Amino acid sequence: MDVLSDILDLLKFRGSLYFATEFNAPWGIQVPPYQNVARFHLATGGDCWVRVEGSREAVLLSAGDMIIIPHGASHTLSDQPDTPIVSLDRALEVSGYVGEGHFIYGGEGTSRGHLVCGHFEFDERFRHPLLDDLPDYILIRGRQAVEFSWFENAMRYLDYESGGTSMGSQAIVKRLSEILFIHAVRAWSAEGNHESGFLRAVADRHIGRGLKRFHEKPDAAWTIDQLASECGLSRSVFADRFRDLMDMTPAHYMTFWRMQRACQYLLESDLSTDAIAEKVGYQSLASFSKVFKKTIGTGPGHYRRSGARAGSAAA
Repeated sequence: MDVLSDILDLLKFRGSLYFATEFNAPWGIQVPPYQNVARFHLATGGDCWVRVEGSREAVLLSAGDMIIIPHGASHTLSDQPDTPIVSLDRALEVSGYVGEGHFIYGGEGTSRGHLVCGHFEFDERFRHPLLDDLPDYILIRGRQAVEFSWFENAMRYLDYESGGTSMGSQAIVKRLSEILFIHAVRAWSAEGNHESGFLRAVADRHIGRGLKRFHEKPDAAWTIDQLASECGLSRSVFADRFRDLMDMTPAHYMTFWRMQRACQYLLESDLSTDAIAEKVGYQSLASFSKVFKKTIGTGPGHYRRSGARAGSAAA
């Protein structure tokens, strides 16, 4: 499994569709903030102005454009930058939308905005620098998608399936949206001038190789010298470059990832703590427990019991 897929697997990354819209001018909607989600809007017809909280300027979406708001920030959608805005709850109430068919809202104008809207959810129990590195929004223009015919076709198919009631339509929409998210993140990483950050490290010819080898076998007894050798670098050059890109040392990242995996095993498996310690690279239960408590803030046993109680309460 590649590094990005491994991380998204841990984070329980999954797409979810809200609705496909038919907005008639004038219309303006305030989308509230939400934690642990990346919202997306795909324009399939007409124009839509998007203003993300904290951003200086509104962004114009035209048919074929897609915007992703990685941190779930509040934002507005409107037919014009100066159109009065109402809350999403109010717009849903006025429209009478009950979760099926198209979300139809707005005035009597002939100008229409067609969007496919949804979000990508991440399990709040886990974290990774990947998410912190993402910008306030990622914008993929339709003209950029032309370079990847499959991407354009995927957006068209997403639009088609979002308005359908055929068996499996919702599952198809979710999977397609997840693919589009991954491509958008890759495109943003490749086209931006990013001096540092996790995606920059993954893309680096040397450091990326080391990250890949570590993620393939996080239980191996890695040393800095061994990882440097995998990267084709000296120990000092590897350590310095890793720290410059990731803003943490190789040892810090290895510990961080192993503890995230340990959390996953504790919450989602029946493995003993001894077995989990071995799966994340520790031969001694005592040393594993010490590092886990220092990193997570509580011991493995308490963490597992707390997670089980939280799961029961949620159920």
